[in-house]
Amino acid sequence: MTMFFTTIILIFVALVLFADFGGLCNRESETWSRRCVNDGQCRDHCINNDRGVDGNCGGGYPWYRGCFCFFAC
Repeated sequence: MTMFFTTIILIFVALVLFADFGGLCNRESETWSRRCVNDGQCRDHCINNDRGVDGNCGGGYPWYRGCFCFFAC
C-alpha cells in the first residue's frame, strides 16, 4: 500500500516539474508606438491589434514604459 502512494506522489511530482500548464510568454507590442501609461489601453491594444490574450505597461525606466503583450507559449 505504501509503495502505491509513493508511486502516485512521484508521478504527480513529475507532472508538476515537466508539464506545461499553458503558461504565458510576454513580449513588447510590435504595433504600440508611444509611452505606455494606461494598462487598460495596453490590454485592449494587445488583444485587438497584436492578437494577444492580455497586456500591461512595463519597462525599466519611469520615463519610458512600453506596452507588453502576453501570448500562449
